[in-house]
Amino acid sequence: MSRASRLHIALLSALAITASAQAKPSSPTPVPPADPHDALAKQMSAERATLATTIATVGDKLHGADEVRLHRLHAAIRALHAPLPEGASAEERMAVARRRAAARLLLERDHGERQLLADEAAQLAQASTAADDAANHVATIALPDTLEAPAHGKIARHFGEYVHERSKATLSRRGIDLEVDDHAPAVAPADGVVRFAGPIRGLDHGVILDHGDYLTVIAKLGELTLPVGTHVAKGDRLGRAAHHRVYVELRAKIGPGGLPIDPEPLFAR
Repeated sequence: MSRASRLHIALLSALAITASAQAKPSSPTPVPPADPHDALAKQMSAERATLATTIATVGDKLHGADEVRLHRLHAAIRALHAPLPEGASAEERMAVARRRAAARLLLERDHGERQLLADEAAQLAQASTAADDAANHVATIALPDTLEAPAHGKIARHFGEYVHERSKATLSRRGIDLEVDDHAPAVAPADGVVRFAGPIRGLDHGVILDHGDYLTVIAKLGELTLPVGTHVAKGDRLGRAAHHRVYVELRAKIGPGGLPIDPEPLFAR
């Protein structure tokens, strides 16, 4: 075999090896779990944007109400201070009195409507300040790295937005539902203190646990015997499922009612 032939064969072998290496699938790069703080930051950003839009809308309405009220005020002043003609009859005097009464009623109504808008604007400004403070608190709040699933089962309903089958309306779930065996035991997902134990509308009975910077709600349970103030450790028995589902909700202590977080990724960790 000539030297040129040997070089040709070697080149073909090298190309084949390179192609095989490129075709071989590489092992997937592990994706780090999402930081719950990012989800909270997005919620706060959306809330602040909604507040800003609402404040601008109410401000426009208040400005328009002031313009309308100014015009009506000028008209009312003219009506209230218009002199009676000399020798006016009783009917003319009655007509003037009615116009003056109507002018006063319009002014009172306009003042009341404007006051409602002004109160709404003030409340929105307070809410905006509170939202700013809450947004600044997101980075420092202590959230769990992991949670123990309060019951064994698959997730039947996931966290977040979904389209209602019948109405086609877009709704939002603040927690998840676990499909479990009938009357399966439910346990505490983390160390905490019982802040509420009893009936929750639409969720049978439930327990609200305080874990410091966040709360968990474990519901769709049967009758409970845990008193408020009880300290529980991760894995402690809370009760049993009322039927075949257990509801789980996680809320960070940000804002008046807290902000919901998807607990599912924390179970997966």
